[in-house]
Amino acid sequence: PLSVVVTGPAGKAAKSAEEDLALTLKIIMDHQDRSTTVSKEQFIQQMEAVAKVPEVPVVPVDVSVPYNAAAKLAYEASDKSISFEKFEPKYLAEAIALVKSKKPVDISVPYNAAAKLAYEASDKSLSFAEFEPKYLAAAVALVKSKRPVDISVPYNAAAKLAYEASDKSLSFAEFEPKYLAEAVALVKSKRPVDISVPYNAAAKLAYEASDKSLSFAEFEPKYLAETVEMVKSKQKK
Repeated sequence: PLSVVVTGPAGKAAKSAEEDLALTLKIIMDHQDRSTTVSKEQFIQQMEAVAKVPEVPVVPVDVSVPYNAAAKLAYEASDKSISFEKFEPKYLAEAIALVKSKKPVDISVPYNAAAKLAYEASDKSLSFAEFEPKYLAAAVALVKSKRPVDISVPYNAAAKLAYEASDKSLSFAEFEPKYLAEAVALVKSKRPVDISVPYNAAAKLAYEASDKSLSFAEFEPKYLAETVEMVKSKQKK
């Protein structure tokens, strides 16, 4: 009831905010003391009883999947005529072969990659079919105007590249007929021979005909940039 509320000493108003706050806090604490249903001693006893309850041990559960789970499952489904140590490498080899046979990955670079890049950088006022021959003609003209370079691919380009990759223990004159004989034998044996021309063959030939004052890594982007700029300048005309 409000009759028990004391607003200050002898029922007078508090003289300051601090005194008012202290009296309010006392009223709250007195109310809490009256409404408490558990004594301090009872509360301590309850906490001690809870502390005496034995803890249930936590059993860790491993839910990780072994790295070779697939191989183990395949082994369990097999006739187990061999041990798992022998079975696993065979299973992995067959799995890799299956993936390769099902999903071939083409990592080759199109022969006309440079023309396609130049076309993408153009205003595309022409179709690519019309743009490509103009680009190639302009590229050839640019190379000829800057450096008299023969950008045709020699008939024995593959042999020359193979010789450059060899230990050069033989002269090229001795190496070439051996290389050609081995290539022919390889074709006859039905093993695939890579006789493709590298996508940057024109840049390589131009570099070989240059003074090589730059490395090929520095020369190639300059060569391509000049080719693209020439095509763009021809289109503007």
